[in-house]
Amino acid sequence: MSFYAGTHALILDKQNNVLITRRSAINDYMPLLWDLPGGSVDKGETVEQALIREVKEETNLSVVPIKPIYVYTELAHLPDIQLVQIVYKCVYDGGEIVLNPEEHDKYQWIAYGDIGKFKCIAFLENLLRNYNF
Repeated sequence: MSFYAGTHALILDKQNNVLITRRSAINDYMPLLWDLPGGSVDKGETVEQALIREVKEETNLSVVPIKPIYVYTELAHLPDIQLVQIVYKCVYDGGEIVLNPEEHDKYQWIAYGDIGKFKCIAFLENLLRNYNF
């Protein structure tokens, strides 16, 4: 069995809006679903280092991780793969959004309570059911 760790950023701007990104139609994993910026933790990286790197790669933004707020375990791919996603509350620290069109095709800054109006990836739906600001 393989183990996969991912990390995602719940990024807040000065108005407490959250950044969500939509996975592009050509993305090979969960196309056209809304997501939080983030991705895989590489060997030798801390979760926080991976988070900062992935957010920069996906959005061109700099963030400061504040604290982990949610852990989601995906068991749907067992016995081949076990997936754990760790979501960090982060503060926007600079940069202008530039998306990689192979990964994401849209973004929005929205009120946290409005995320449920979007068709989201599974861990984000689970977060919405279990975490309140």
